Amino acid sequence: MPNPGDDLVANRAGDAVRRKLVELEPNAIKRFISRWSKADGARELRSWHQGLVGERHTARRLRTLGRGWYTLHAVQYPSGTDVDHLVIGPAGVFTVNSKHHKGKKVWYGDRAITVNGGSTRHIPASLSEARKASATLSRACGFTVEARPVLAVVGAAKITVRQAAPPVLVLAAEDLPSRLSGMSPVLTPEQVERIHTAACSGRTWSD
Repeated sequence: MPNPGDDLVANRAGDAVRRKLVELEPNAIKRFISRWSKADGARELRSWHQGLVGERHTARRLRTLGRGWYTLHAVQYPSGTDVDHLVIGPAGVFTVNSKHHKGKKVWYGDRAITVNGGSTRHIPASLSEARKASATLSRACGFTVEARPVLAVVGAAKITVRQAAPPVLVLAAEDLPSRLSGMSPVLTPEQVERIHTAACSGRTWSD
């Protein structure tokens, strides 16, 4: 976890997942690099590995955002929870949660998301994450900062959204840069810089 005052720009996508993998299995990262084998271990490790793949894929897509946009990865709170990707730009602030659902069908109804028909807590978790980031950044900046929750789905066979104005933006990770950059500006360049400066400090998230 970053110490207070550390610059979070150096964080890599998936750093929080890497720490968890090392905690679960000291050789997990080495095995991941050499490719995951079913014989190598438990479902929990495989799930964390898939999460790491998803976060790295989303990070690559976010790098294509244009000038005036900033992205921080693995922004961690003292509790151990983290924001996969924090995106700051003219269209606002976004807490992006990567979900790797390779080959599965994702359906977003009135209030919930199902994956291959199974229920998830993706929506309440994303909303809670955005509210927490909003409060944290507002306190650090001295003005109201509203963070919007985004679910970036990686590898899904199909994504269906049955809402006209969903509280959580759910889309394929590939579509993330064009969707965010296509939104109307809500922040001035000065506000973007102020929020980014506050977000880069480990002290902001540890206080």
